[in-house]
Amino acid sequence: MRKIIFILILLLLINNAAAQEDWFYNSEALDINLKVSSEAVIKPASSSYNVKYVLVNISFVPQDDINQKILRFETEPEGKIENGAIYFRFDNPTKKNLDFGYDADIRTFNRIIGVREKIPFPIEEMPAEYGIYLQSGDIIDSDNKAITELASRLVEGEDDLFVAVSRLAAWTKNNIRYNLSTLTAEVSQKASWVLENRQGVCDELTSLFIAMLRSVGIPARFVSGIAYTDDPQFPEQWGAHGWAEVYFPSVGWVPFDVTYGEFGYVDPTHIKLRESFDSDEASTEYRWLGRDVDLEANKLDIKADKLSTIGRVESPISLKANILEDEVGFGSYNLVEAEIENLKDYYVSAEAYISKTEELEVLDGYFRQALLQPKEKKSVYWLLKVSDKLQKNFIYTFPVAVGTLWNSSSETSFTASQREISHSFDEMQGILKQKEEETRKVYSKNVNLDCGIDRKEFYDYENALISCSIKNIGNVFLKDLNICYEECKKIDLGIGRDAVVNFTVEDSAGKKDIFVRASNNDVSKTANIEFNVMDKPSVKIIDIKNPYNVSFEDVFSVEFELSKASDSNPIDVGIDFAQNGFSKSWNIEEFFESRKFVVKLDGKSLKAGRNGFDIFVKYNDRNGREYETSAGFDIYLVNVTLWQKFQIEFFQFNRSLENLTVQNAVLIIMGIGVVFILVVWYVFRKKR
Repeated sequence: MRKIIFILILLLLINNAAAQEDWFYNSEALDINLKVSSEAVIKPASSSYNVKYVLVNISFVPQDDINQKILRFETEPEGKIENGAIYFRFDNPTKKNLDFGYDADIRTFNRIIGVREKIPFPIEEMPAEYGIYLQSGDIIDSDNKAITELASRLVEGEDDLFVAVSRLAAWTKNNIRYNLSTLTAEVSQKASWVLENRQGVCDELTSLFIAMLRSVGIPARFVSGIAYTDDPQFPEQWGAHGWAEVYFPSVGWVPFDVTYGEFGYVDPTHIKLRESFDSDEASTEYRWLGRDVDLEANKLDIKADKLSTIGRVESPISLKANILEDEVGFGSYNLVEAEIENLKDYYVSAEAYISKTEELEVLDGYFRQALLQPKEKKSVYWLLKVSDKLQKNFIYTFPVAVGTLWNSSSETSFTASQREISHSFDEMQGILKQKEEETRKVYSKNVNLDCGIDRKEFYDYENALISCSIKNIGNVFLKDLNICYEECKKIDLGIGRDAVVNFTVEDSAGKKDIFVRASNNDVSKTANIEFNVMDKPSVKIIDIKNPYNVSFEDVFSVEFELSKASDSNPIDVGIDFAQNGFSKSWNIEEFFESRKFVVKLDGKSLKAGRNGFDIFVKYNDRNGREYETSAGFDIYLVNVTLWQKFQIEFFQFNRSLENLTVQNAVLIIMGIGVVFILVVWYVFRKKR
């Protein structure tokens, strides 16, 4: 019997984040302690130096905003807050090291600034105060030709502002490699450099994103602050971070963090400290009045710590995972779908991820970005490959989980075994392109396509019938709609009308998973049909083992194997083993797997010299068609004495009697009777 094992692979979710460790995304609010400090060091040029005063201006200062509120704010030494900055003044300082900073408790909120309606793109009217955020800067050099050409190409033909902004954000995230190993981690590079070298850190990714926005007439500004990460390459989980704010007419400034994949919102670990036109503006400025003296400034030391979490937010989306093929072969490709529904009345951009599972390769990355309009449903896909190095005769079960940063998750699974269909990359890639095309051709949702087959299993010498019902439930007349399976049939389908299209299936043996497609300029729709084409049943007699010579006193065995040589099962199998009027029979209702047969014999049952043995096998398929096969071999009885010959003849005579039917026995008796009467009559007549 085939050995079966189900292997449940452990799910390793992206970033290894357990459900209880998602506070940084899903808390309703966070209380965070923030400490910012530094020092200015007086460097005398002579012993007669003099310092009258030192002024320090820190522009990295948190303020009340839609997503944050200052609960406590203390400075050391006492500072003066003006125009969103803190001013420290040291008069006639006696110490050479001048320490300064602040300690604050801040409550951040998990809020989305909802864009509820489509805002036209390009922006037609905009207040003059936002014009500065369209200009090119030293770092955000939006007038660079390469930046302008790329951004224009990415948003070409788009008339929805939120979609246009999200396209530029997604391109930046997917095509610029986050790289801490370069000098860009310490030195801020121009946006044009980032585009040319395709790498950078958060500031550079954000600068390029803003430059592309400005180049197509979308105002954007740079935001400096801190944020939390659980990425193991960062020893300090709280650190300086940069993201963007994009201006949407009638809505205001909307945050986009391309590094974190947060489009249209930021998570509550983001503390906003400054907004600026360009990303190279200094965070601290120094002025001093003195003689024979210079001033050396240290970097700001920024430390943050979570004090408490408050509540949990409701996910703005629902999620459902689907698998294309429930059963596949080893080395096969498969397709995972995440159906995402926006539950809100505003735009939502969701970054979905798929779990890591051993023996499965995920092609083209683990993350997918999905932009959904209010109440919209959309699907994203991952192409998977099953390892081709799995153990034969085992069945593997692969669980697959998809999730989002909002604690929305869903699971599905599929099995893999050696006997199932192995789908190629080209086949699955074609299906993926078809599904993406179906999403692009929006009228597809107004077409119902339902296909079935008249029988799920049939032999390769038979035909089957695929019947497809197609209905136009929309308000557009569908002209030249092609319905295709191996051949295409063209129909017109009026509003509210339906039609039936049939196809004859003639296929080779094997499990089939086929798609019928309906398409024209407005529609791309598919229906999936699974069926099994069975091969003709086949049985072979193999591995016959018998002695060549035996003697009268020998007891021996004859062995043979009945091999199932087809995928389909033979039905009503009859096996006859025959020799010298002796026979042994077996009957098998359905032949599932190969079997061995052993027949015990002795030399007394044979005749002297050559003995011919025959094996006959007859069987049917499910339709009652008959098939047969046979095999034969010889065994020689040697060194037979006269007495043994007499015993053999007697044994054969007895066997003949045992095999007599009642009718034959009556005829023999009647014949003997006739002979006896004739003999008596002849003797009686002779005496007379």
